Amino acid sequence: MIRRPGHLADTAPPTGVPTDVPGLDLERAGLTVEASGGSAERFRHALAAGQAALPADASTDLVVTLAGIAGWRAGVLGLRDDALAHLADVPPPVAAAALGIAESDLDAFAERQRADRFWWPGRRAQRGYVCAVGGFAGLGGAWTAPPVDARPLDDDGSFAVRTGERWWRVDADVWGSRLLALDREPPTASDRGTGPTASLLTFAESYLAWVYVPEAA
Repeated sequence: MIRRPGHLADTAPPTGVPTDVPGLDLERAGLTVEASGGSAERFRHALAAGQAALPADASTDLVVTLAGIAGWRAGVLGLRDDALAHLADVPPPVAAAALGIAESDLDAFAERQRADRFWWPGRRAQRGYVCAVGGFAGLGGAWTAPPVDARPLDDDGSFAVRTGERWWRVDADVWGSRLLALDREPPTASDRGTGPTASLLTFAESYLAWVYVPEAA
């Protein structure tokens, strides 16, 4: 289990150096990924891994579609829906390479993700733990007090948690997370009904909060 903020699905990310494509400014794309809460480095590696599996005559449009998938893989939460919608537009070996999962797991990943934003093939092995957020500010994290009072919010993949007197909003999925300081305590979520129920777990004296989804026996 990691002891710093991070995603357990990201322990063996794709690697590589992307190839320049006419009409696609890779430097600008990386900056956009960073500004949207993702990692430019992870974006470049994911894109490169996907490009390595593309045919030599792949169109620019196909590479642009792949870049959107790579951006999601790099932690941009806002690209999730678009990336899932376009996975079928990319050859399976390419999509799997960009996501860093086995091609044999791609169909299950796409299907499960539509209902459970925290699923990936290795989640059961991690006992349902998905990612750690926050961390001690003195070690590069976000918080100066341990998190407590974690609760879900109405939006899928969103939670609230308190550190000291400050409330925070946490948004997350399998690849990325985002923290936002709040001015006041947020309202408690309404009943979400059926489906996978994710929680944000906190532990005494720990500066990390964990997204957790119970795995069926």
